[in-house]
Amino acid sequence: MADSGIGTSVRHWLHYSNLAASFFKQYGSARKIRDDYEKHIISTLQQRNIENATIQISGGQIRIQSKREPVQLSLVRVEELIAGYYKQRGGKDETKDIMLFLKANRGYHTTKSLKQSGITPKQLEMQ
Repeated sequence: MADSGIGTSVRHWLHYSNLAASFFKQYGSARKIRDDYEKHIISTLQQRNIENATIQISGGQIRIQSKREPVQLSLVRVEELIAGYYKQRGGKDETKDIMLFLKANRGYHTTKSLKQSGITPKQLEMQ
């Protein structure tokens, strides 16, 4: 006997899964367009030598700022940094041994999730 609530839960899950996918695509598109405008504005201000300008907008101001963002530490980047450390310090380079240890002992978290397969909503629209 099937749980009568499971069907409703599945329908809601599908609805919100599709909604999230749609929002994710819209978010990506909006971010790209925003970034293009940002590059254009910064470039224009730099060309006119008014990089320090303050642009008044309703509810505030816009200024160019410099942001420092750390480089992501992928395993490749960690390996490069460790190799650089040993090159600078001198002595035996243990980079390979350290990387083998890190990869062997990295560990993983396993979680359960639902996976949708078959016809996607976009394919249904095309039919």
